Amino acid sequence: MRFKKLAPVVLSLCCATASAQEAREKEVYISVGSETLDALRTSFRASGTSAPTLVREANGVSVLKLNESQLGNVSQLMHDKYHRCAGFLTHDTQEAALAVLQPVQPAINPSLVSYTLDNAAVVSSLFSGLQESSLRSTITQLSSYTNRYYKGSASSVQASNWLRDTWLSYAAGRSDVSVQLYTHSTWDQPSVIATITGTLLPSEVVVIGGHLDSINLNVASSSRPTATAPGADDDASGVATLSEVFRVAMAKGYKPARTVKFMAYAAEEVGLLGSQAIAQAHKAAATNVVGVLQLDMTNYRGSTVEVTLVTDNTNAAQNTFLGNLIDTYTGYSRSNITCGYGCSDHASWTSAGYPASIPFEATMSQDNPYIHTANDTLANSTDGQSGNNANNALKFARIAAAYLAELGKGTIPGLPTDTQAPTVTLTTPTNGGTVTGTVNLAATASDNVGVNKVEFFVDGAIRGTSFTSPYTFAWDSRTVANGSHTFAAKASDSAGNATTTSTTTATVSNVSTSGTYDATYKTLRCSAVAATCDSGTAFKGRGAMSPAETSAPNTLKGTCIDGSSGTFHSDESNDALKVSTVDGSNFAPGKQVKVEATVWAYASPSSDRLDLYYTANAAATTPVWTLITTITPTAAGATTLSATYTLPSGTNQAVRAQFRYGSGSPASACVSNEYNDRDDLVFTVGQ
Repeated sequence: MRFKKLAPVVLSLCCATASAQEAREKEVYISVGSETLDALRTSFRASGTSAPTLVREANGVSVLKLNESQLGNVSQLMHDKYHRCAGFLTHDTQEAALAVLQPVQPAINPSLVSYTLDNAAVVSSLFSGLQESSLRSTITQLSSYTNRYYKGSASSVQASNWLRDTWLSYAAGRSDVSVQLYTHSTWDQPSVIATITGTLLPSEVVVIGGHLDSINLNVASSSRPTATAPGADDDASGVATLSEVFRVAMAKGYKPARTVKFMAYAAEEVGLLGSQAIAQAHKAAATNVVGVLQLDMTNYRGSTVEVTLVTDNTNAAQNTFLGNLIDTYTGYSRSNITCGYGCSDHASWTSAGYPASIPFEATMSQDNPYIHTANDTLANSTDGQSGNNANNALKFARIAAAYLAELGKGTIPGLPTDTQAPTVTLTTPTNGGTVTGTVNLAATASDNVGVNKVEFFVDGAIRGTSFTSPYTFAWDSRTVANGSHTFAAKASDSAGNATTTSTTTATVSNVSTSGTYDATYKTLRCSAVAATCDSGTAFKGRGAMSPAETSAPNTLKGTCIDGSSGTFHSDESNDALKVSTVDGSNFAPGKQVKVEATVWAYASPSSDRLDLYYTANAAATTPVWTLITTITPTAAGATTLSATYTLPSGTNQAVRAQFRYGSGSPASACVSNEYNDRDDLVFTVGQ
């Protein structure tokens, strides 16, 4: 068995000693993933504070007893070490805490839920009403309060009241809609719930939720009720996202077949308290909740992929349904992640036996670095291009609107009956043309009612989707081999009518070179100026680990030696490295290039990190390495991870892939560990 040692995490905890005053504090119980137990004990003891008492452990979950004032410190550990929010469940009684150790029993019969995509007209109508400016306004309002801390904060109550009043204004004149504050007996901030009663299946309930509270973990627990915690992304963005869907549903006169509840939960940051109370109340009332969508942090694009779907502590069947919604109605790129025990309010519903899912804004290691601080502002939220907008949250509003229409079903009065298919013409590439680098696939389309989307196909497989005119999609032609390829476009309207163009044939012709071993550099080098430099399979392996890597270690001057422990393609290795210009032209200073590393991740991929570096002078005696980024793989086994950077001046440049075991930022471009692998690729840049 292989063991990897974790470095201890030491927090600056606010409670100095286990004093008599501490003993008089209210005791609570929390349930956490058992893998966090050692880190929790280490951090509390290192600060001189008594560690939580272990009550019981079963099925990978531990129940601990601690003082209520220590909850924020648990939140800080979960955030700093595990990127979880909150990462645990808080319980008032030992009985309630121990109940979560039992296997979860479904609260409903899953066979009664049918996941179908047949309400495109309603989806399209809801999409047409969603507005970035409205989303931005809600985020701005919620983040304008000093904080939304669940207890002892007057502004958190004001935020709840404002949201209730806003939702009431949206629902004015609708007798089938109610909006209420859901008060909690042991803290100040109420949750907010808006309910639209279903027309055909009122006893079946769909829940769309996010948490309303915020927290600043950089201050002592006693200061949190007054500390600045705007929480613009965490989670004003999620609440604004579901609020925008509710606003549009009301404006459009949407009548769901199932009852739909929009929920803004209190007290998520200290153990999912608000959502737990509400989920358990629904379970006690035997309410038939057929699906739950959680929106926690939606306005920061930290990863290349646009949406990540959490696969642990969620419902697999509903996750598949959600993925199909995203693919069908948005075309957003997506991947799967795990976020651990109790990482957001979906866990409360899962624990109660209800099917829940959560789409998230990034991988866990690339999420918003400003959350839980005074700097979680709209200005520090970014859609990957700039801040001070709600463009990324608008994507999640579309996902939530599609979920609402396809699980809530129902109708919007006055939607036209449409049987006429759109017209569509592929304009780029032209038949018989040649494409290189990244090319904008383009089409023109029109419809008697309105075009819903245009999809672009290469060799019969969908490669991208555009929802607004001009209909274009930036496609990297280097993802296919040089030669002849077919292209087509398909236009669809909101009624499901569709037209596909005939295929166009064009030639992909990209200049590419494969690196060859250079005895001077002691690694692969592409000596000709080109658009791509590729290692091929020459880097496959790690050091002397059988089978041995050819010409190991394949680092400049051979100065950074690979670890040699473990088993090939069970333990970590870097198998390939490629660098290419984004626009398909030759390497030159100022060009943006993409670095792609194909790695083999360990069975627990979250314990691995890929560090990508570049140097402008590979020939230097001691090259200066600049970190491009650090990426955490989301799946075990073979995976390709990438990042972009801008080429500096310098004729002989190089990139380095450092694939290592261990969390956090790299200590250097040559971190020593028996499982670590480094490879350098040298390429020539035109001047």
